[in-house]
Amino acid sequence: MSFLLTSTKTIKLFFAYSNSPKDKNLRRDLESHLKCSLQSLRIIINWQKNQMLPGRDWKQESYKHLNTSQVIVLLVSPDFLAADDCRDITKWAMERCSTGKARVIPVKLRLIDNWQATPFGHLQCLPDNGEPITSKFWRRQDDAFVNIVEKIREEVEKIQEDQRQLQLIQEQQKAEFFGSINRFISNQSLNRIIQGINVPTFSLGIAASVIGIAVLLGFCNSSPDMQVKNLLSQGQDKLDKRDYQGASENYTKVLKIAPQNINAYIKRGDARYSLKDYKAAIKDYTQAIKIAPKNVDVYIKRGHNRHFLKDYQAAIKDYTQAIKIAPKNANAYIKRGDAQYFIKKYQAAIDDYTKAIRLSPDSVDAYKNRGFVYENNLQNKQEAIKNYQKAATIYKKQGATDKYKKIISQIQKLQQRKPQSSI
Repeated sequence: MSFLLTSTKTIKLFFAYSNSPKDKNLRRDLESHLKCSLQSLRIIINWQKNQMLPGRDWKQESYKHLNTSQVIVLLVSPDFLAADDCRDITKWAMERCSTGKARVIPVKLRLIDNWQATPFGHLQCLPDNGEPITSKFWRRQDDAFVNIVEKIREEVEKIQEDQRQLQLIQEQQKAEFFGSINRFISNQSLNRIIQGINVPTFSLGIAASVIGIAVLLGFCNSSPDMQVKNLLSQGQDKLDKRDYQGASENYTKVLKIAPQNINAYIKRGDARYSLKDYKAAIKDYTQAIKIAPKNVDVYIKRGHNRHFLKDYQAAIKDYTQAIKIAPKNANAYIKRGDAQYFIKKYQAAIDDYTKAIRLSPDSVDAYKNRGFVYENNLQNKQEAIKNYQKAATIYKKQGATDKYKKIISQIQKLQQRKPQSSI
């Protein structure tokens, strides 16, 4: 069955972008790089608005391609976030991502404020260092485009590998199925069953065919790829309903069918984390890392679980690895700062929170946590107040009234606190 290793279905990619002239120019450059690099792969690329035949409704056509694509690439910019049609497409893309029906890859075309607050802020973005294509970090924009195309190629190849694994499983199940049919017929079990219900002899062949077709149809309707899709969807539904044990069981079934399904490992890890089974969650995230060793979010998730087990050194290693892969990931710095605090490396924690703030000036947790360290461990009252005040400003802007009131109360108490007298 070695021929199956090269037998994969065509992968469909969908690219969404805004109508602004700046974004269109960047899209055209990206398209040139894609044509040059990905032409050897079995892929179909569809764009949100171009390549439409005259008289066609581009919205209808876009959603048609969006609903059948395995990879959805969002070309993100301030104009993209402001456009109603792009917001609608993003919402639907994230729904397909959450159910395991598609993989969403956000690409930073231009600089935007507070990336983590976007609907896709938790996903690994491209370029993989977090710098937008238009950033001065890139001496040549072509370098950024090459990085993006390389990562998209890797994603496509992962999907193709999953398909190959599914095909192998399907062929094995088909072989077992037809082997069972042959054994069933050869030992005359079918003959006895049919005679027992008074089927005429001349109808034996027809009856055998009908039974075989019925069983085969049942087999097709429960093919591995359909089972995987259904189980992933059911698992997500259970996660949404906080049935974490049920969700975990669904993802376990997926992995029995498709052992390399990274989404199942990550989602089962999420479910186990919610069940406070941190060790099991760590095992799942570790398996996911073996499949995709540059997935920043999985390192952060594994670090978070290690943090809950008070294995702070291991957590720091995970956050550090995430930072190596994506040096502009503010969340990784915040999480590492939290772990540094618990091993009493207070200045290191301050440094991490400061880096997070530089990367994402609206990182309220970074301000709040930095203020806490200044207040309780470094005895720097004025710096603590400054950080709490900044966090309060962000909470007010976000409309988080309760959190705003709580931190204002904390500031007032700190302001009224008398300095400790020296003995």
